[in-house]
Amino acid sequence: MSVSVAQLLKQETAVSHVRTENILSPTLATIHSFDDYASILKMFYGYFHPLESIIRSYITPGILKDIDERRNSSFIMNDLEAIGYSTEPLALCTQLPKINSSLAALGAMYVLEGSTLGGRMISRMLMKNTLVPFSNSNLHFFNGYKDETGKKWTSFLAVLEEHAEGVDAIVSAANETFNCLTQWMEKTL
Repeated sequence: MSVSVAQLLKQETAVSHVRTENILSPTLATIHSFDDYASILKMFYGYFHPLESIIRSYITPGILKDIDERRNSSFIMNDLEAIGYSTEPLALCTQLPKINSSLAALGAMYVLEGSTLGGRMISRMLMKNTLVPFSNSNLHFFNGYKDETGKKWTSFLAVLEEHAEGVDAIVSAANETFNCLTQWMEKTL
């Protein structure tokens, strides 16, 4: 029985993924104000915004039909505005993964799209925070695609399978994406 691209990615990025979660989870658990939340949102924007721009130069609707509908960093801006924070100027990460092909872009997207699954769990956790008045109006980013999150994840995995011949490049870019995100978190959180 052969291993799917998604299974291989999960296995091969597990260590990098855990390192990222080990920085983010304690930070999320200590949100006591909208200031704390804004810091997290700004960190994600600083990484996701420039990375999304690079990815979109390689991933076209011919590769991923709904690329233009995929979550983007503008949701972060909506959340910052909803909690009354300025959206200018926001620091942008310059130490991004090297994306120079559609395969590398798919590897980076694996991390960003996977974060929509984790984001849904984070959103539920934040809604239970008794210190900060979270609501759906300020959790756009973490709510991902809302009820469509699972469906969009599954359709993205199908695209990864179509590119199985390039799995090594996809895995390498995914690991680099996690590692660059971890470094950005260490620097900004």
